[in-house]
Amino acid sequence: MRCLWLTRKYPRPVNSGELIYSDGMISAFAETEVELTVIAHDNDERPVGDGSSDSRYVDAQGVAWRLGSPQLGGRLGSLVTRYPSDSHRLKNGGPEAALAQALREESWDVIVIDHAAMGWALESLVKGRNGSRQPKLVYLSHNHEAKIRREIAKESTNESLPKRLALRLDAEKYVRQEEALCAQVDLVTAITDTEVAAYRDQFSNQRYLTLTPGYRGERHPNHEITEATPRRVVMSGSFEWIAKRLNLESFLAKAAKPFAEAGIELQIVGKTDEAFRQSIAARYPTVDFVGKVPEMTPYLLDSRMGLIVETLGGGFKLKALDYLFHRLPLAGLRHAVDGLPHTSPEEVLLMDSMPSLIREVIVAVDDVPRLNRMTAASFEKCEAAFEWKDRGRQLHEAISAL
Repeated sequence: MRCLWLTRKYPRPVNSGELIYSDGMISAFAETEVELTVIAHDNDERPVGDGSSDSRYVDAQGVAWRLGSPQLGGRLGSLVTRYPSDSHRLKNGGPEAALAQALREESWDVIVIDHAAMGWALESLVKGRNGSRQPKLVYLSHNHEAKIRREIAKESTNESLPKRLALRLDAEKYVRQEEALCAQVDLVTAITDTEVAAYRDQFSNQRYLTLTPGYRGERHPNHEITEATPRRVVMSGSFEWIAKRLNLESFLAKAAKPFAEAGIELQIVGKTDEAFRQSIAARYPTVDFVGKVPEMTPYLLDSRMGLIVETLGGGFKLKALDYLFHRLPLAGLRHAVDGLPHTSPEEVLLMDSMPSLIREVIVAVDDVPRLNRMTAASFEKCEAAFEWKDRGRQLHEAISAL
């Protein structure tokens, strides 16, 4: 099977949930019986190409990467196009030309569109299906973009009027692009069953496959929380995307004061813009906003609970697996941990509202025996449930069935 895979950028180093998912799926799929070529932008943090708009690189798995420039262009130009701002930036700087060449000079059995932002390629791919040899098309979704983009536009009330209008326009472009993908490809994958159901409501005749993430990070099966563990709760993640920032600010407005009054340290760890980090730190001086770190493990092993509190967006939160495999008890809003096999309060602490979650965390953080029972039960349940190799095999089987 010859596969052409279109993704946003070379995903290594993996420092965000989207890159973790793309990297995991590409690596897992490459281990099946497939000849894999990937078109993407180079990674601006650690480029593997020569910095041009046409670099070639073969990784240790034999995956052939065709890489555009590491630096993306601006978003403003997208306003006069039909593309969402992300798509406008991603199609330029090499990938659009690389795709045209690949379609013109080579034949493919399947083409994977990894993320809705890569929907800029759909028109060329549909045109390229003329003739006797027609590649199958797969849309590998990361979120139900129509839902999440409209939510972001609606909740961005603190932004200027021009930016709010731009977000609304961008959201509707994303909606149209995602709908075109769902209507015209041969298979749609989603990260949770809930998102499959949402797609099926509109596109009932489409083929779907749920591909929850795998996990290849550190595992600490013997870690235990003790009385000496700091009375600290941690929230990890990447806080560069506007949705992540809105979620964080909403949470801090409700949680910073009660945690401080209870003598519980709240620690936020993850990549973000330094100006944003400083702004948050100034507004919430009792919160320890660490920012980007080279390794999450020391922070996860030195806390009593890990938080998942997103109110915007759906999808699977990959930091949940970081918590669970480090034997860190997970506490979160029930709708924010979609895709986990955990339902019992003996495994994870889930509540329906932010105030109730904050109250329960304050109580639970000092119950060390309970915290260790939770981690033991949750680790056992997820230990063999999140293998990337299984996801690669599932995708290969679904494509072969087409």
